Amino acid sequence: MTTTRASGMLRTARTAVLILALLCFALAPISAQAGKEGIYVSESVYFTLEKVRLSEGSEDSILRFAVKLHNGSASSVDYNQYGVRVTDSDGYSYSAQLSGTQSARVLSGKEQEFAYESRVLKGSQAEQLRVTVFAWSYGSGIAMTDLGSFSVANALLTSDAAHEAIVPLAPMDSALSADSRVSFRIGNEYTVYENGEWNVYIDLVAGNLGDTGVTLPAGLKMRLENAGGQTMTVTAIDGADKSLLPGKPQRVTVQAQIPDSESAEGWALQFYYMNGEKATVLDSLDLGTGGASSATAIGDSRPTTDSQGQEIVSLKVESAIVSQSGDGQWVRVGVTASNNGGRVVAVPSLSASYQSTNGGVTVAATDSDTHAAYLSQGETEVFSFSALLPKGISVEELQLALFETRNANGGTNNATTGGSGASTGTGASGTTGSASSGSANAASSSGTKVPVLIAGLGKAEVYDQGTGTDYTLGDRIELPLDKKLDIAVTELKLYDNENYGFKTAVAKLKITNLDNTAYALPELNLDVVGENGLVYTGTRQANVISQLATNSSYMVSYSFVMPEAADGQAVALRLYNGSDSIPLHSVKLAIGQDDTADDVWDVYPYSITVNSADLLVGQLGTTFSYTMNFNVGLERKEQLIADASVSKLQFEIEDSSGLVLSTQTLPFQGTTKLLDGDNSITFTNLKLNQYNSTNYVNVYEIVDTPNGIVKRKVGEIR
Repeated sequence: MTTTRASGMLRTARTAVLILALLCFALAPISAQAGKEGIYVSESVYFTLEKVRLSEGSEDSILRFAVKLHNGSASSVDYNQYGVRVTDSDGYSYSAQLSGTQSARVLSGKEQEFAYESRVLKGSQAEQLRVTVFAWSYGSGIAMTDLGSFSVANALLTSDAAHEAIVPLAPMDSALSADSRVSFRIGNEYTVYENGEWNVYIDLVAGNLGDTGVTLPAGLKMRLENAGGQTMTVTAIDGADKSLLPGKPQRVTVQAQIPDSESAEGWALQFYYMNGEKATVLDSLDLGTGGASSATAIGDSRPTTDSQGQEIVSLKVESAIVSQSGDGQWVRVGVTASNNGGRVVAVPSLSASYQSTNGGVTVAATDSDTHAAYLSQGETEVFSFSALLPKGISVEELQLALFETRNANGGTNNATTGGSGASTGTGASGTTGSASSGSANAASSSGTKVPVLIAGLGKAEVYDQGTGTDYTLGDRIELPLDKKLDIAVTELKLYDNENYGFKTAVAKLKITNLDNTAYALPELNLDVVGENGLVYTGTRQANVISQLATNSSYMVSYSFVMPEAADGQAVALRLYNGSDSIPLHSVKLAIGQDDTADDVWDVYPYSITVNSADLLVGQLGTTFSYTMNFNVGLERKEQLIADASVSKLQFEIEDSSGLVLSTQTLPFQGTTKLLDGDNSITFTNLKLNQYNSTNYVNVYEIVDTPNGIVKRKVGEIR
């Protein structure tokens, strides 16, 4: 291939002094800056090679670079005196064309870059190529005097332009000038499994390199190509129809199917146009070079930006809980959106799904909370995404795919429900492309849904339910619920059901609303697994509140008919979300035992200490009465709401044979409730023959369950 002259205006005359100076410095490049080669014209004027990028075109390779002239001399330097060409290891030379129009005069003490593009043999490697700087000389004819050459491979090591594509627009639109060019770089990459296929989503950052606004022409197309020549169609789903203003970056999001999640880094994103039946590639970008191509971890933050690249909020996966059983696993992930900037921002419309890195599974997550529309400076909004997944997926392969819904103006919609996937968007070609949603719900009825974060859940808290995790009464149970609720088992005791003669276990749960919004009481179902493997289904108390107020706690009881149960027996208590067959969690604990001989009666949420008690006999006649005076210390262990009809104290006068002579009850709420201090109860209309000095009082807690009233002894008074 013959050598051709690089573009640029020529001076008509050169001085002999200059020619001699150039010949003196026609040396190999030496170090000009740390890590860079330099070609010196004089001690104070030299060239360096910058922003080198080598990419594949349709029939050739494209080498883009910039030659920077450093003028440390006392006078200006005219770059028209110099030129460049590209050579390969076989001795072939390739012309290099200047990109754009700029002044050739570099003033004293200044530096200036001159950008070039050269088409070289397809498949050329950086190690085979050099950029030669030469000076024009004039004597008997025009000649080039080589000053030195740069190693392309060395320059690539320090280049900051290796991941930028430069796409001329004139080939697709003749109305545009030859200088109309757009740069593209990869901002983010996300690999998402949807509808049985892997999809890669790419946020491109487009920059207008010209002086006037442009819109990407309809003829500009994109595709993926791998080393084997396989191509995949790329569809622009957001931002491609926006006007590109000089100096203003614009986000353009594209999407394409790929064979598997690991293959994204083996593909190049090509920008091309159709010349008849032939595809002409203008430039390309290698995938796997974006800032968000890999999954984040729990605790890592990632910013979301608007269409011009300004940060909106910072997203972080704060926590992840996986509750595993033999039938499946519940997953809940907490995500925060924080406004770290200096202005009020809209809360992004977020939805999510869970996927396996091995493919085959994608499950929509739900977040039923209502979120604020805006975040002030320093504020944070919390999202909680829950889903029921099949068993067999390890936490190491489990990922959360978080999506944002963007509206037609490139902003965000402020409604949030469960869901994932991408909806319809307009491509650069002017046609409409579609990526199907992988979820059952949509975060909004309009707008485009694109991923903004992929998080690996390998460090999630894992609860293997099995026979249940060890548990201490009152401790928080981590449940993958989509609300800010605290669940704790506060008591599990055994009662007698006198109607049916069965033993009944009663569990008391404390449910706390940690949010500043009232929530409906969760529809939790419970069962108990005994040591013999038998399962006993729980029944919730008949009357419960509908709404749990903000920052408040509520006690709800569940009863289990367990004919063969005994105090101290170890059981597994399993909690379910509604009618789901897979438990949210399972805890291991023992049925509590009461010491009825001491002076302390434990009736959650109360602890009752008996200070003194007397059973006095009234006037004897055909009937008589007892009056029991007693003084107690009534301590409420926790401030919570409880239904007044669920739990009460019952006092029974019994004779020495165990026959119940008379009964009275005291509630914990209302006008006749048990008091902290002195209390008095009267048992009337006892028959005279029932009197005996050995009569005494048994004290019980009674609980009203859907299967009848049950009671357990807490103490006695003699």
